[in-house]
Amino acid sequence: MIQNKKPFGLFVLMAFLVCALRSIPPSLALSESGQQAQIARGLLLPGEQIILGTVQHIKSDVIQVNIGYPEPLFLSLRAAAKKGITSIQQGDTLKIVVSDQDQLIDFFKADYPGWDRALKGHLIQPLMGDRQWAVIQTERGTNEAYEVDEKTRHTVMNIPVGVPAIFLLNKENILIDATFGNEGTLLHTLAQWSEERHQIVHN
Repeated sequence: MIQNKKPFGLFVLMAFLVCALRSIPPSLALSESGQQAQIARGLLLPGEQIILGTVQHIKSDVIQVNIGYPEPLFLSLRAAAKKGITSIQQGDTLKIVVSDQDQLIDFFKADYPGWDRALKGHLIQPLMGDRQWAVIQTERGTNEAYEVDEKTRHTVMNIPVGVPAIFLLNKENILIDATFGNEGTLLHTLAQWSEERHQIVHN
C-alpha cells in the first residue's frame, strides 16, 4: 500500500528512476560526479544490461576501457576508488552496466558478485498448483521463465495474467518479489527496491 507521506530521500530516488526509464541521449563517458550520483544502487532497472570491458590503459586519473565499440569508454579512477575498487591494471575485465540507450550507469571489476535486477512485463500464464516457474513476457516481447522463490509464490499467484507488473530477480535469477499496477505504483516499488539495496551497500 502506498503511503501519502514519503521521506525526502525516496522523492529524490523516484525522480532519478523516472529519468532512468525515459529515453536519454547515448553517452560513452560519465564524469566522476555523474558516477558518484549513480554509484552502487545494487539494482538493475528495466532496460539496463551488463557488458564486459577490458582496461586498455590508465593515465591522468582516467581509465580507458575497450567495450567493443569504435570509441573506448573513459572512466574516472578516483570514482573507481570511491566505489571500493582498490586496484585496476591493464588487461583487467570490468562489468559495466548500461541503459538501453547505451548510457553508462555503473561499473565494477569482473569478480563483483553482481546486481539484483528489476524486470518489467506481464505474466502470460497463471502460477498455479505446484508450478515453480513464472513465464513472463518482457517489454521487448520475449517470453522468459524464472524460478519463483517459495516465499514469493503467493505474491506471484495474485498477479493477474496480462497486467503490467515488475518482477525482482536476485543474482541467481530467482524471482524474489513482484508487484503489479499502474505506472506510479511500479515506479514507487522500483524506488523502494533500489533504496533498500542502496542502504545495504552503504551500511
